[in-house]
Amino acid sequence: MTSVVVLGAGVIGLTTALELKRSNAKLDITIVADHLPGDIDHTYTSPFAGANWHSFATPEDKRLQEIDKPGYKKFLQLAAADPRSGIWAVDNLSMYTDYEVTSNNGNYRKFVPWFKDFVDGFEIVDKSKLPEGIAFAHKFKGVVISVHTYLNYLVQQNKEIGNIIKRIPQIHHIEDARKFHSSGKKADYVINAAGLNASKIKGVEDKKFNFPVRGQVLLVKNNAKIQLGVEGFPGLPNEMLYMMPRKEGGTIIGGCFLEGNTSVSEDKELTARIIKRAIKYAPELVDPNYKNNPSKIEIVKVNVGFRPFREDGARVEVDKKYKWLIHNYGAGAGGYQGSFGLSKLVVDIMEKELSKFKSKL
Repeated sequence: MTSVVVLGAGVIGLTTALELKRSNAKLDITIVADHLPGDIDHTYTSPFAGANWHSFATPEDKRLQEIDKPGYKKFLQLAAADPRSGIWAVDNLSMYTDYEVTSNNGNYRKFVPWFKDFVDGFEIVDKSKLPEGIAFAHKFKGVVISVHTYLNYLVQQNKEIGNIIKRIPQIHHIEDARKFHSSGKKADYVINAAGLNASKIKGVEDKKFNFPVRGQVLLVKNNAKIQLGVEGFPGLPNEMLYMMPRKEGGTIIGGCFLEGNTSVSEDKELTARIIKRAIKYAPELVDPNYKNNPSKIEIVKVNVGFRPFREDGARVEVDKKYKWLIHNYGAGAGGYQGSFGLSKLVVDIMEKELSKFKSKL
């Protein structure tokens, strides 16, 4: 059997390990990480996500589109077929303020996403149905992922398929990862899915800039009717409103997109702005007649996390120096929605690598 170590137990590492094993039962896979699902650490991004599917790809970015496509279909399938996954289907409504549309010279086409002909139920919302101050909106059938449930689901799926998961100390050189295969022998391949730390490990040479982008979200007891996003708040270009109602109840409300801000502490002024926007655009949150909601926003937790961004997008390739090393990191804010597409790229690379080996025999 070919031995593989997957370094990283976030959504990318866990999904990659699972899809590799599904593609080739002869792969002997060990997932290793210093943080595992259930841990809370600001350098471990996956537990802090919303999460949902709403591709950030531009109409020109065909690579990212292809990365994001598989996740949409897979998450809808899981929502319909496996309640253990913590995923459910719920409409996704995106709204753009008068300010946002005016700032883009009234060009509504800019706000029509590439996936309009790909997702289910896409439609432009009639202007007469929009709240005051909103110039344009669209909606489609979306999904919301309860991240703690889903990460534990991925752990269980990996175990059931035969993959081993181990907690290890943080490694200092990428070659050290090969030592942690469950067989006790040096692994044939390492998948570098270490998220924020992936490019910081010695031996990993990356000419592209890797950087964290701060996010702050509220988990509240209040229930929202649908997923909602609002863009275009004057003077605050790095802030937006988004809401994701959880399957088990409650809602995730955000947010911000702050480069260069590494504070792990709650920004209380931002929290206040998030709450004010949420009540304005989703008044059912504080309506006791809707699912017995509290009459005010009741915060369960404020989460601050850091999205692992990389200049030019995710790195998925065989390392130039270490031919046993395959990289899969830098997904930014698209880790969940891109997880199956990124995993497919790794599966394709692994198949090519193994076919090279067979051709030499």
